[in-house]
Amino acid sequence: MIYFPYFRGRQYDLLALKNIAQQHVLPPNIIPIIEPVRDIRALPQTVAAFVAHGQPLVVIANPTVSDYALTQQKLYDCRPYATNPHLIVGHVLTPTTIPEHLTAAPNHRTLLVARQYDELVAADQSGWLTAPTYLLVPPEARIRQLLDRPSVSLFDHAWVPEHDRSYADIVDGFFSDDWAIAALDGYQGVSDYTIGGAHYSEHGYPARAVTLHLTYFAGDQLRIHRFVSDDRTDFRHPKEKFFQAVSKLAQWLPKQAVAVQTPAAQTLAAYHEQHHFPGLGVVKRLSLEHHLQTMAAYFKAHYPV
Repeated sequence: MIYFPYFRGRQYDLLALKNIAQQHVLPPNIIPIIEPVRDIRALPQTVAAFVAHGQPLVVIANPTVSDYALTQQKLYDCRPYATNPHLIVGHVLTPTTIPEHLTAAPNHRTLLVARQYDELVAADQSGWLTAPTYLLVPPEARIRQLLDRPSVSLFDHAWVPEHDRSYADIVDGFFSDDWAIAALDGYQGVSDYTIGGAHYSEHGYPARAVTLHLTYFAGDQLRIHRFVSDDRTDFRHPKEKFFQAVSKLAQWLPKQAVAVQTPAAQTLAAYHEQHHFPGLGVVKRLSLEHHLQTMAAYFKAHYPV
């Protein structure tokens, strides 16, 4: 079983991945995917960290959710690492994809992300789907019937409240158990957009509440707990709202199993005692690091390689 956590290459996503690579906690069957969205120094630094520690990583060569692919002269290019065997070249299947995108040099793996059934049909009829090492597809019955090769299910499990709702409406809930049922459906692995979700916004958007997200296992089921600030009336005072949210985390965490108390979660909880506001970007980074540390421990125990 392989897990492909899918990240959009924002600053704090990349910093979380870089730290995880340096901690060397990921087993070989957890392979992060980066779809670059900005020309920033953190991208090649993250790739370099994975390469230096001999850990596999996927970088999407034709990102589709920002204008990064249209930038001709990139200041921070990760292509110098393209020939490294630890770097898996990924492509998103589009009408402009060509067979050369899906093949690689000997001993070099490739990955194809196919999000649309009609495009998959066309690629299958052209005989392209046998070329990439890994094929990520939506977990749909008609797609499973179409394919005659192992694939990886890609699904967005993140819930984002709309309109007048908030994360306080569902503070604890189911997140995923894809790995537990993947083999029954013939998948060789699973992929998701972690706690960040598939939606991408170039500039982000303000929130009335500050919410901390922590995933944790209950048996084979991954759940998510949300610590939401009590003040949700306007968009002001993020610092004070953070302290409201982190105080709830600091009370909750010591009552959980040791596996839930990852280094990243403990760092978050310590901000309550320190009465320190590190900034919401750092909070996001630590939440992502916690998720990867949690998944790493589970996969090492249940899917050793």
